[in-house]
Amino acid sequence: MLALRIDLQNTLFAAFEQLLEARIEGALAAGTYDIGVETLTAESFRIAERRVVCTYAATGAETRCYRVLRKDRNRPVPLANALAAAHDAGCRLILNAQSGRAAVQAPASSLMHDDGRVVSRTRLIRPMSRETITLDQFAGSHWHEATPEQFAPLWDAECARVPEFSESSFHIITGLLLPIWDRLPPADMRVYRFETDDGERVIGRLITPEALAPIKPSASTARPAFRMTRPGAPSSIAGPCSILPAGCRSAAPLS
Repeated sequence: MLALRIDLQNTLFAAFEQLLEARIEGALAAGTYDIGVETLTAESFRIAERRVVCTYAATGAETRCYRVLRKDRNRPVPLANALAAAHDAGCRLILNAQSGRAAVQAPASSLMHDDGRVVSRTRLIRPMSRETITLDQFAGSHWHEATPEQFAPLWDAECARVPEFSESSFHIITGLLLPIWDRLPPADMRVYRFETDDGERVIGRLITPEALAPIKPSASTARPAFRMTRPGAPSSIAGPCSILPAGCRSAAPLS
């Protein structure tokens, strides 16, 4: 490739970057993009509820589930930034005739399907979000080009309606996770960490209360656990595995 002309190299690298960006966007949307341990940041994290899922009899270690209250500061895109973005190549100001919303239309990478089909897409930048849709979807919508004079009051009005903070909650399972890792939902295996307002550091996986059901001990999964011994000595069975009925005390189900 390095033997090609510079302009052709640039074209190939640009195409590769578009394909890579499309793959990453698809993985992010599907919840399968693995970036290692992800640090959550917000204005505030508070643990509202703590539940012990399992206590491991041999060691006293616990698997716990927390319900966490999260508070984020909303930062809508200022009007000046939106107008400046509209001057970039391939960008323009648009309005939705049906909803009265404003957006900046920007180029987006195409999406390639497994069968080789390429779907052209465009990106809509709004005060609090970015949405990527196909060009066919855009053509069938009510978006149309707008002048700065039409665009500005609608954008400012939407920014003014955005509250200062957004509040939400989530559940995270933490503590000793390795023995039950295969029982956790396979859809999203990302590991998160954050620090609460009180300085407590938490690391674990996000989970829904409904997904805790497979983690509960069941008689059909009994199997032995092994205890480490000195080198050269035979391994000995320490007793029933602590995540199972004989060695695990399961807490009340999370509500």
